[in-house]
Amino acid sequence: MIWTLGLITLLGMAVIVGARYRTKTSSNYASVAAAEMAAESAVNLAIATALAATPEQAVNFPLRCRLPGGERATITVEEETGKIDLNTASSAALTRFFTALTGDQSRGIRIASEIVAFRSPKAQATPATKPAESRFTTVMQLDQIDGMSPRLFRTALRHVTVRSGRPEPDMEAASPATLRLLNVQPKQTLGKRGLPAGGSITIRADISASDGTRFIREALVSLEGGNGRPFVIREWRRGDIDPSSARQERTQGAAHACLRLRDATSS
Repeated sequence: MIWTLGLITLLGMAVIVGARYRTKTSSNYASVAAAEMAAESAVNLAIATALAATPEQAVNFPLRCRLPGGERATITVEEETGKIDLNTASSAALTRFFTALTGDQSRGIRIASEIVAFRSPKAQATPATKPAESRFTTVMQLDQIDGMSPRLFRTALRHVTVRSGRPEPDMEAASPATLRLLNVQPKQTLGKRGLPAGGSITIRADISASDGTRFIREALVSLEGGNGRPFVIREWRRGDIDPSSARQERTQGAAHACLRLRDATSS
């Protein structure tokens, strides 16, 4: 009888613990989903705010503000011209970048060579036809390069592009994270920057919810999208936390309402 009661008690505790776990898991999923929606809203808000602003009301980035749901948003703009273009970067630029990223020169040289080979024209079946041009159409194809580990792939994503068309990155347009990686000292005059007049940018929204949930969404945006459109969102990506940045924790008390900033620029 005692063993039966003990077994029933254990089963009851297991059911209670399982129910609590499922409730907590469901709550976590809901928190992440809410933070993800907030991040996408912040990206769209940044685009609308910047495009609606007059020269006198230009919005500078990074932009820190508070969303209607109470989430803290840090919104940054990264110009694609300040990144390593996988299609047009010189072999020297690729080697320098991947050597800095891996800390291993021989590995950096190998990866650079693989990228150059990937984008080289491919021979056709008949000699009468021209070799087919091979290009990276998205930075996500970087994971097809031999020697690209998952961790290296995720780390490199923030610093590479397929839309600058430059053999070397423009250091004046490079993000602080890229400058730190390449050991380039930023100019003292560089501070907050507004949106460029054209070209492509990555808008990065870093969201921190009141319950501690954090989500980062990145959008590759082409300005002057053509056909009368002021912009085109080319790609959505989930971003990774930059451990070397100070982030929002030190500025949470000073964040203004995001919609107030939007209303100020559109008025």
